[in-house]
Parts: sequence; C-alpha cells; structure tokens
Amino acid sequence: MKKNGYKSKCKINKIGVTDDTLSGRGGMALFVKYLSSVEIYPLLQSFFGDIRKNNKGLAVWNMFKQIFCWFYDGTSRHLNYFDQLKGDEGYASIIENDYDEMASSHQMKRFFKSFSWVCGGVFRKILRKMFIWRLRIEKPDVIDLTIDTMVMDNDEAHREKEHNLHIRTRKDFNRYRSFGEIR
Repeated sequence: MKKNGYKSKCKINKIGVTDDTLSGRGGMALFVKYLSSVEIYPLLQSFFGDIRKNNKGLAVWNMFKQIFCWFYDGTSRHLNYFDQLKGDEGYASIIENDYDEMASSHQMKRFFKSFSWVCGGVFRKILRKMFIWRLRIEKPDVIDLTIDTMVMDNDEAHREKEHNLHIRTRKDFNRYRSFGEIR
C-alpha cells in the first residue's frame, strides 16, 4: 500500500505532565496509531470515497476512523452515543481529532444509510487486499487457512445417495453432530 496522506490535525507527539483534559482511554491512542500504520484509510477512501456526494462534512476516512474507535471503545452500542463523544474533548484528542472533526449521531446515521446491501463484496475486497498486503510483509513459509462450518439440525431433509460421500465418512458425520460436512 502507498504511504497515506490521511493525517490528523491533532497528533500526539509527546507524553508528559499536563493540565489539559485527560481521558481514561489510553489504549485508544495506540489503536489510532495502529490504524494509521496499517494504512487502511487510503484503501477505504479508494473504495468508499464516492459515497460522499460533496465536499461538505467529514471525510470518509475520518468517519471510518471514528467508527473503528467506537467499536474498539465498546462503551455504548447505540449510535446516539456519538453525540456524547462529540462533546468529549478528551475522546476527540485521544483519537487525534479536533472538535469540528467529530461526527454527530445524525452524520453517522446518514453515513450508514449511504451503504447499499451490495457493499459486502467491497468489504471482502478490502479484506483480501489487506490479507495479501500483510502476506507480502510477513512472507510466511506456510499459510494455514481454516474453514469454519455451521452445523444445523437437518434431520428431516432428504438424504442424498451414499455415492456422493464415502460411506464411512458419512457415518462418522452422522454419529458426531458437532462436525459439519464440507462438499
């Protein structure tokens, strides 16, 4: 990924004694630094930049940053909590935002409504790009991928003929309900 130009106006550049507003969310600053270091903002901007219809309001990458921090914080799961966060100077400074860069709950609701139901494919593309990017950095010898299956009670369904799957394997699956078949 390319070096990003998505810098916040309020950077934390030193640690010391202060009379300013403090926050108990110390881990949040490290999380924001991590988001910047993995350079996810330009990737999100390239895929979702056209959601923003005009130049008014907050940048798309900043909206995503606040959403990620909201998920990380976990204090509240309600979108109305963004109104409280907008008024919290300590929170704004810990995520390296000015007061006017903080989103309200109405802005977040409009942002979420701008996504269509087909955006899932776009998020999968982003995850794939990040996965490949990380592989190029780590260069592992072996990549071990695990498939997680979901087992459902399907006893009433019509059974397929035994020639589709080896008989012994099918009996093993039927005996142990915690395992799902992969076809």
